Amino acid sequence: MDLLTTILTCSLYISDDALVRAIAESSAQSNPYFVIDASVDLTQVDPPPAPKSATEAAARATDILAKGGRPVLGLLQLAPAWVSAFGRDLAAAFDPCTNVAIGSAMLSAFDAECAHAGAFKRRVAAAARSVHSPSATVRGCVVRKYEEAIGLPDFAAVTTLELRYQRPHHPDVADAPIFAAASQASWGPDQLLVPIH
Repeated sequence: MDLLTTILTCSLYISDDALVRAIAESSAQSNPYFVIDASVDLTQVDPPPAPKSATEAAARATDILAKGGRPVLGLLQLAPAWVSAFGRDLAAAFDPCTNVAIGSAMLSAFDAECAHAGAFKRRVAAAARSVHSPSATVRGCVVRKYEEAIGLPDFAAVTTLELRYQRPHHPDVADAPIFAAASQASWGPDQLLVPIH
């Protein structure tokens, strides 16, 4: 399953699919086996090559934990504590759907906190009848909370940059398979949007 399909299928954060995608495409570079030690300054050392399997990724994460490090895991760069909090073992962090579900559930929780804090600030400002300068967007608040929770330096900056340069998968709606000329494809009864070749 590709990244966009995984996000659309597994994400529990319905208010911002673009943010979920940006997190997966930023530091993790869409690698479901991404593992990095957040306690290491990567400007000072060369990171090891990326794991190529869930088994290899879980072994690296276990090694980082044994050495007192702070691993972040998989597409959405999960903290191991989150994986445990959802009743999963460390290896489950490298299943793309499980990873996106856990990470997006945390994004939803942070979103609720940020929205509540923003509403409280607006009520206080209105009650004081003062000029209220706009606070950071809920998205910015969510990204900062996520960064604090996983402890990965520059996470917010890298994710924000990825959002800024994100391009749609199909920039032209006419490229979508549903618009294929009838002479180019026939359509299967069980897969209305997938051409049969």
